[in-house]
Amino acid sequence: MVKKIPRTMRGALSEKLMDCLLETKEGSTVPASLAKTILYYWQRDRLDTQAGLTNLLHATVIADPEKAAKIMYDMGLEEISIALRQV
Repeated sequence: MVKKIPRTMRGALSEKLMDCLLETKEGSTVPASLAKTILYYWQRDRLDTQAGLTNLLHATVIADPEKAAKIMYDMGLEEISIALRQV
């Protein structure tokens, strides 16, 4: 799915997904290994890369799938939003 996201949108999207992940009450449902991977990319300012966004989106879907789908919809990524709602 991340391959379909235009590079120009990746920075803003990674910020929105990270904010969602940090604010959700279900953040503890994200496996520690995935959280460490996200931290690795965040520390290196690489969350907007394909790998960084893939891990970030995966964690956000685990923690708050409805919010993840809404973020995608709000960013104009309806196709991805629909796919996330079907997961």
